[in-house]
Amino acid sequence: MALVALLVLLGIVAVDAAVVAARVDRLDVDLAAGPGDADGRTWVLIGLDSRERLPDGADVRDFGTPEAVPGSRADVVLVVHQTDAGTTAFSIPRDLVVIHGRSADRLALTWLDGPQATVAALCGIGIPTDHLVTVDLAGFAAVVDAAGGMQVDVPQPVRDPAAGLLLETAGRTHVDGATALALVRSRHPEHLVDGAWVPAPVDPDGRASAAGAVLAALADRVRASGGQPWRLQAIAWSASDAVATDPGTALTDLLDLALGGLGEARVLPVGDPAGGGLARPPTAETTAAIAGAGLSCDG
Repeated sequence: MALVALLVLLGIVAVDAAVVAARVDRLDVDLAAGPGDADGRTWVLIGLDSRERLPDGADVRDFGTPEAVPGSRADVVLVVHQTDAGTTAFSIPRDLVVIHGRSADRLALTWLDGPQATVAALCGIGIPTDHLVTVDLAGFAAVVDAAGGMQVDVPQPVRDPAAGLLLETAGRTHVDGATALALVRSRHPEHLVDGAWVPAPVDPDGRASAAGAVLAALADRVRASGGQPWRLQAIAWSASDAVATDPGTALTDLLDLALGGLGEARVLPVGDPAGGGLARPPTAETTAAIAGAGLSCDG
């Protein structure tokens, strides 16, 4: 969901900084209420699957077929852990099973009960939250368009009607905001083989991997716009309307995140879904990866 690229913009664009800051919504969450990590700062960046803020005249088909579950879901979750030794980033599968209240549920659905529930669920698997940032679907697409689109690498032709995705040519391709969003949201992609569309091989990590790839592509596009102040101002303006943060996160914090760098976000290892369902259980490898990154909710 290229959330970090949005944060870079909010941090580095000085033009109309006060106005930009005023446009950033605040999330109803108390991060001070939970344990933190004394050895660094952990950012939780969430792309929200919501159609509540679609612009006037927007075609809902650009944002995928509406699902039966109302409200917003945590569609893309990226965790960035910064320490003096460096930065580690994980893309967390949205279908990871977490403790939600007194029961188990998929991480994506915890947002239905608000940001505090998602923060608590992540802490349950050892991931603290020092800064929480969200971006909505419509806003993400608008930011990509404000950047003039971006380049993505498409190994082979791909489509996913439910996500509004159709790329009929393989290789480096310039895409607009709606297509970039569709790449991230695609759950049932099909590939063009010998003139026929066939289901792509099942890849439970496909969506999480796509989020990391699109993030990198948009970040490259933003950096390439560094010599175009008018372009950066347009992107910052779009981003500020799409982003929301916890009350304790300031533009200077976003700047620190941008300057800290990300490296390559890897998909957090989790178990495979069973019985044709979506839920993916945490495993010993999940726990080891979180601990190995220096993440802890023990205070």
